[in-house]
Amino acid sequence: MNDPLEELGQELRTQVAGEFRRAAEEEEFDARLAALRARDLAQVMFELMSRGDTVAVHVAGHVHTGIVSHARGTLATVDTKAGSRIHVNLQGAFSITVVERATTGGKSFDKYGAESFVARLRQCELEANVVELHVSGRDHVLSGTVDIVAKDHLMVVATSGETTVVPLQHVLALVEQLP
Repeated sequence: MNDPLEELGQELRTQVAGEFRRAAEEEEFDARLAALRARDLAQVMFELMSRGDTVAVHVAGHVHTGIVSHARGTLATVDTKAGSRIHVNLQGAFSITVVERATTGGKSFDKYGAESFVARLRQCELEANVVELHVSGRDHVLSGTVDIVAKDHLMVVATSGETTVVPLQHVLALVEQLP
């Protein structure tokens, strides 16, 4: 014959263990949410780079799909499947969609590379290659060479010879063709 006190004790132990388990799961969920809320955009981009996810960058009415190859400060770089590289100003107007989660691969932290979007623009100034700029307020890309990167603006010289002055805060992204 079963002891009623033993059955009651077993039932109470099971009930208390279930409550402890639920409390631990809630705390773990809350901790995960707190960690996600504490991240900044550069950390999100670094995570996408580390995993090797395929992303789509939506900027100024254009979509560029590829894999994040650099993420630091105000700069994220995506190597596209179309053979170009887009450098995104993380302080600009854009969005990123994860198109495909990677199951293997990814990239680790790179000690080299530009620390910010403005630093990457200055590198382009020195390289003098033809690039495309996505600029807020324009319905088409601005194509040319970055002539000067100043304190609050840059100057782009188009292949036609025209010079365009753009406030830095309106430069959303820079696209260059890979060799």
